[in-house]
Amino acid sequence: MLRSTFRSLRHPVYRRYFFGQTVSIIGYWLQQLALSWLVYRLTRSPVMLGAVAFAGAIPMLVVSPFAGVVVDRVDRRTAVMVTQGTQMLQAFALAALTFTGTIRAEFVPFLAMIYGVAWAFDIPVRQSLLPVMLGGRDDLPNAIALGSMMMNLGRFVGPVIAGGLLAWVGEGWCFLLNGVSFLAVMAALARLPAMPPAGPPPRWQSQMAEGFSWVWNFLPARLLIANLALMSATVPGYQSLMPIFAAEVYAGDARVQGLLVSCAGGGALAATAVLAARHSVRGLVRVVIGATLVAGVALVVFATVRSLPVACAALAVVGAGITLCASGTNTVLQSVADDAHRGRVVSIYTMSFLGVAPVSSLAVGVLARHVGAPFALAACGATCIVVAGASMLGYPRVRAALVPVYQRLGIIPSSAPPQ
Repeated sequence: MLRSTFRSLRHPVYRRYFFGQTVSIIGYWLQQLALSWLVYRLTRSPVMLGAVAFAGAIPMLVVSPFAGVVVDRVDRRTAVMVTQGTQMLQAFALAALTFTGTIRAEFVPFLAMIYGVAWAFDIPVRQSLLPVMLGGRDDLPNAIALGSMMMNLGRFVGPVIAGGLLAWVGEGWCFLLNGVSFLAVMAALARLPAMPPAGPPPRWQSQMAEGFSWVWNFLPARLLIANLALMSATVPGYQSLMPIFAAEVYAGDARVQGLLVSCAGGGALAATAVLAARHSVRGLVRVVIGATLVAGVALVVFATVRSLPVACAALAVVGAGITLCASGTNTVLQSVADDAHRGRVVSIYTMSFLGVAPVSSLAVGVLARHVGAPFALAACGATCIVVAGASMLGYPRVRAALVPVYQRLGIIPSSAPPQ
């Protein structure tokens, strides 16, 4: 069982990348919590919290479609080194401003946006490198699940470390450690061979249109992307309000914030372990839709309870639901997409997941200012439940459309449906 779950690690290149990226992701979560706590300490404003989250992630919505085209047109090893280096320099800039006492709240959205632009390019280029690191597509679903596991391992461990560091030494050390953490993954990726595009690329406008056309014309991709985008517009916005729940609802400090975020990460980590143990994408669309429903229900519970243990449990379920929905969607899309479209398909997935989330963060921040954080999150959870119901209605058609594709790829035998 354990060998099957971690089977992608038998590939040396992917193994080095996996452990290097795990270190980098822990650094990422150190920075995310430090950044939100810094903004809350400086402004005490839910709108400003939402604005920073919006600035950091809006490039996913605006830049991602262009990023996918760029990824399919350039040397991917060079591109990933540039994106990683840019994020490292941004973290060092934050650390320098914080240590010198010159950091101001109005600087943070701009710096967060720089990080977000680099991240918008970084995700599709790293995802498109997976088949190269694996030497083929056989272990691709497992590698995608392990990638989500590494993200959520960092999300589970990082907030706990960040909570302690914030309480003891302040935000600057979290930013500095995040900058240093990029060296681990850059060292792993630097050993990849050069990967220039094959032949002169077509016009970027036609490439972008072709990527969107592939998603729109393939019914399962269209439904999965729509479901993911609507889930992202409602549930992940809770993260920007965690300082408010920690300080005002539960009368705590940064350590309580770290506990809440870590519980969501723990649930997400458990969900990725389930995905990694799967041997096939068969039946995964049904899991995605069910996870959307569960995430919405759990968010309503978190928003309405006033017990910290129950809130932690609810957030664990929220984290698991988001991860099953997002990682399951990514796994299905990458399993059926051909290599020529992979960068653009991943960029559309990124736009739908991480690009829509900042709109939710900003909207939830504004709504929380007028009606309170608990009511704002309860409304978001209820909306997500409605989204899951609509996706359930479309599932039979998606299931039927996947049959010939799964049969052609050898995922299911010619006589069996995908479930």
